[in-house]
Amino acid sequence: MLPRQSVLRSAARHCSTRGTPVVGVLGSGQMGGGIAQVAAVQAGCKVVLVDVKQEQLDKCMGLMDKLLAKDVAKDRLTEADKAAALARITTSTDMSAFGGASFLIEAATENVGLKLDLFRAMDSVAPSGAILASNTSSISITKMAAATARPEAVIGMHFMNPVPVMKLVEVIPGLATSEATLADTLALATAMGKTCTQSRDIPGFIANRILMPYINEAVQTL
Repeated sequence: MLPRQSVLRSAARHCSTRGTPVVGVLGSGQMGGGIAQVAAVQAGCKVVLVDVKQEQLDKCMGLMDKLLAKDVAKDRLTEADKAAALARITTSTDMSAFGGASFLIEAATENVGLKLDLFRAMDSVAPSGAILASNTSSISITKMAAATARPEAVIGMHFMNPVPVMKLVEVIPGLATSEATLADTLALATAMGKTCTQSRDIPGFIANRILMPYINEAVQTL
């Protein structure tokens, strides 16, 4: 684990008012929408939210508007802050919209083949130097990194559901992930208001590796 001072210095660089990163989020379901929300609201980042279905994007933005309205009603957020956060999010059905993003987060269905295809596609449209992260809960980061031409810039960033509420994020470097990629990922998660754990790239990482024995024991008692 990198020293906290290093993480905070990277956070200051990554999410300062000048040079605020553009975060790309692929997938506008419950997880993707939540990730886009905390990136825009807590971290103050510009966000490009991409999904294959426009109706899903519209549904996601409508839900986000309602959730933020509740925060305004509870004095957790001002109306002006809500409007500014929503204005920082743009949507598209075309992955080429990621062309200006410096940090991409994939939040698609937990399917190995699908994720490999998506990482190849993200790699082809993301700018040189952009980080490619996956919200996977169990799939090998090293395997996804091998599908790209930038394995040093691929990392796992497993958010918990619901993202705006749950503070924990598992950060999982692959075998080729660089220290700079790890530092920037920890920094962005910190700017999102998250508490990070760092896991080796092993099946289930930390959370699911702990959870599975409990599930197995419960099944055996039935």
